[in-house]
Amino acid sequence: MLLPMLFKALMSGGFGGEFTYVVRGAEISCSQGSDPGVLNLPLSHGIYIKEQPVLNIADVIPLANVGRCGFCKMDGALCEPDTFFNKWSQGKEDVLVEGEAALLSRSELICRKGGIIKIEVDGQL
Repeated sequence: MLLPMLFKALMSGGFGGEFTYVVRGAEISCSQGSDPGVLNLPLSHGIYIKEQPVLNIADVIPLANVGRCGFCKMDGALCEPDTFFNKWSQGKEDVLVEGEAALLSRSELICRKGGIIKIEVDGQL
């Protein structure tokens, strides 16, 4: 049932053209980071768009999922995302990817060091 819903959303232009699903390789930014970072998904959830695996709102593991965003403006050190026990906000609640809401380009994640991590490019090529 999930695959037909994803296909329908893709073919109709997503969600009114506003928000898209986020896949491996998406570019992120942190309000306290000096450079862009990348989202990764070491193990696929089994759902793909354009041959890239789709992430869900629980994909928040520092360095495994959430890449470094350069240097942290809060302490001047190399970015070490502190996102454990958080989830991305504003996922697609009615489309589940391995039991969690699908990650959308509008989603944000809070770093406990004070940054807000946003999706800049959804990763779909």
